[in-house]
Amino acid sequence: MKNERRILPVVAGLTGLTWMVSVLLISANHKGITASGDVAYDWSNRAHTVAVLLLLATAVTMWRILRDAKVRGEHAALALVVGAALMLAGNVLSFWGTLFTGGTSEQFWGGWAGWLVFLLGGLLTVAGFIGLALAARQWAQVSLARRWQIGSVGLFLMATTITWAGSPVATLVPALLAAFTLLSAGTTIARAQPGADHPTSTQPVAASR
Repeated sequence: MKNERRILPVVAGLTGLTWMVSVLLISANHKGITASGDVAYDWSNRAHTVAVLLLLATAVTMWRILRDAKVRGEHAALALVVGAALMLAGNVLSFWGTLFTGGTSEQFWGGWAGWLVFLLGGLLTVAGFIGLALAARQWAQVSLARRWQIGSVGLFLMATTITWAGSPVATLVPALLAAFTLLSAGTTIARAQPGADHPTSTQPVAASR
């Protein structure tokens, strides 16, 4: 578990940067304008597969740390793992599946089906991060600001999937916030310890009067 605690901030930071670059790439290549634009949009989303895969790796690492440390949040982290896995499955279906049809995601039935799977995964991801923020109230020495940062990660990630239909400038703000809060969440969870009132805690408990 020590190695996982050490690598989590690195993986989370890399995930945030990769996510930011890929959503800006998608935002710069809108679909539905020209046939070549649809192709560029699909390849941009294939690049986004790397970011979603890293998000899944981050979620799995978070879950393993919380499970092994026996602190609250294991179930929220598991929801995050499932959500990220669904997002990955939706992305692969929508954009990699088209390689076997010779068309684009706009013409492929899996384009819409994959988007629905991705959306469901995104909602689970939002819920998972909010659940982690609530669980962090029971961890040792986690500030309110840190808990808000953890809880907002999923919201900022999903916001980028809305703003990428606009301009790269509009997408940059939530992408930067997603990268920052994801790094903050990774750093906090890497140091997660039970609070003073937890049965396995080594934190001193104030004597009652």
